[in-house]
Amino acid sequence: MKKTVLSIFLSCVVCLGTFAQADTVFNQTDNKGQKQGYWKKHYQNGKLQYQGCFKDNKPVGEMRRYYETGELQAIMNFNAFGTESYVKMYYDTGLISAEGKYSGGKKDSTWRYYSYYTGTLLSEENYQKGIKNGTQRSFYPNGKISEEVEYADDIKHGAWNQYFDDGKPKLTATYMNNRLNGRYTFYYPNNVIMMLGAFNDDKKHGTWVFYGDDGKEKYRLNYTLGSLNSEDEQKLIEMDREYFKKIDENLGKVEEPTIEDFFKGPF
Repeated sequence: MKKTVLSIFLSCVVCLGTFAQADTVFNQTDNKGQKQGYWKKHYQNGKLQYQGCFKDNKPVGEMRRYYETGELQAIMNFNAFGTESYVKMYYDTGLISAEGKYSGGKKDSTWRYYSYYTGTLLSEENYQKGIKNGTQRSFYPNGKISEEVEYADDIKHGAWNQYFDDGKPKLTATYMNNRLNGRYTFYYPNNVIMMLGAFNDDKKHGTWVFYGDDGKEKYRLNYTLGSLNSEDEQKLIEMDREYFKKIDENLGKVEEPTIEDFFKGPF
């Protein structure tokens, strides 16, 4: 049965406000085969998979997606043209996992990601039409910033800073076109410099000085584009590696939820 233009319009009005009542006619198409009005779909186990409204085959108003076990998975609020949406995604525990805006099917503006275990903010990113631009931040459970990285046109470009959970600096460096360049400083928790050097196109270059937590110099190494200048300093390589292990530690980043995770399969 095809809906009349009037009935389609009225259904969409309902969609833009609140979900329709139990007697609503679902899953209708027009004479062009386009989805119109209120739609819903179920999993094979009978649980609701999604519910929402369409106009000219595009979602409008609020749409909800559910896990196969019945828990809410995502809420998307589309504009009247189906071109933009504000999204909140949820873990199966009920805690929010991510939120942000899509424009033309691409991430836009600020996106935030939350911990599965505590619900606290893990990180936030900034986008312009799907391209990462601006500052990306990661957070400790106490809300303090753990890391900041500048992005330009989807690559790291600008300041890179890390912090201890009390806010003191842990690392300061600079990216240029996704590669480390310039001064590089790493700190002990007591705000004393652990190592100080420089990078050239992602390679250690020049004199690197290493300090104890009392601030006294322990040793120094001289690099030329990542290579040591003297065979006499080869014995210090292992010490050097031990220091750099501290840089490479994973800061606890989580894989970000994607729209595909929450809206798999056709509507």
